[in-house]
Amino acid sequence: MSYHHLTLNERKKLSLLWREKESIRQIAKVLKRSPSTICRELKRNISHDRDRLVYRPVSANRKYQRRKRQERKGKYQNVRLCEYVQEKLLLTWSPEQVSNRVRQDYPAEPLMRISHTTIYRWLHKERLAQSASIHLRHEGRQHGERCGKLLGIRTLKQRGREIWGRERIGDWELDTIISSSKQSQAGILTMCDRKSRFCILVLLERCHSQSHVFRVLSSVVSSFPCHSFTADQGTEFRCYAKVENELGLPMYFCSPSSPWQKGSVENLNGLVREFFPKGTNFVDVSPKQVAHAMFLLNNRPRKCLNWLTPAEAIAAAPF
Repeated sequence: MSYHHLTLNERKKLSLLWREKESIRQIAKVLKRSPSTICRELKRNISHDRDRLVYRPVSANRKYQRRKRQERKGKYQNVRLCEYVQEKLLLTWSPEQVSNRVRQDYPAEPLMRISHTTIYRWLHKERLAQSASIHLRHEGRQHGERCGKLLGIRTLKQRGREIWGRERIGDWELDTIISSSKQSQAGILTMCDRKSRFCILVLLERCHSQSHVFRVLSSVVSSFPCHSFTADQGTEFRCYAKVENELGLPMYFCSPSSPWQKGSVENLNGLVREFFPKGTNFVDVSPKQVAHAMFLLNNRPRKCLNWLTPAEAIAAAPF
């Protein structure tokens, strides 16, 4: 339940109950408030009148309105904290990621603390320099696959305990992001490791080409630990037999129109859309731009990793 400040009518009832010498818990019960709320209200606004304590509701409400109007600068006066927040936001971190990561980067400095709601307030009030260039993320839309079923494939039910439990590095989820233009076949192959959330982004000239996808997977196998692949039943992943025979790795498939079954890479696609929003024609995108987006995503702290970055997680975990 969200917290609401006491109203003037509640303060008047509190005053009557206080004069009748009711206990704080009894007053809280009558007003349907927490005893700590009543206790704080009395501590803030109780006053001495000769030899007795007095609570004046109108005066208390006037003080509350005055405090409410006062602008609270607080942490905004901490220059180091402001610079840290702005630097991380420009690296495309979310306010929640900044708020939690600063605790790890400055564990012994209590002044280097900030809540994500305060960061949002700074952004909305345009307190940060270059705040116009900082864009908050929006949840990406997910769309089901329209391809038919493949025969003789491995289903998700056949995946082992290690994959389901995210127990090891090297179980990759695959997907593609395509250009908006129907004339363009360019796109990005997105790969996400289920355990570390480390991502690999590769620009493809022909997004639906099985041979192009197979070449990328062959390169990944030679450069990164790989135990399995999970993909949807799109045409670009119909090279699964070649993957299993030549690379010796199992390839599992989601049910048709069920993108949530590979949730890690679907979440990654939403993050990639921050850099290449819908409407992007990937013919106009350079490999350098894709590599830069990949670098930023792999060096952004994640809540599911206890605020480590995917790059730190994949480096720390045993293969």
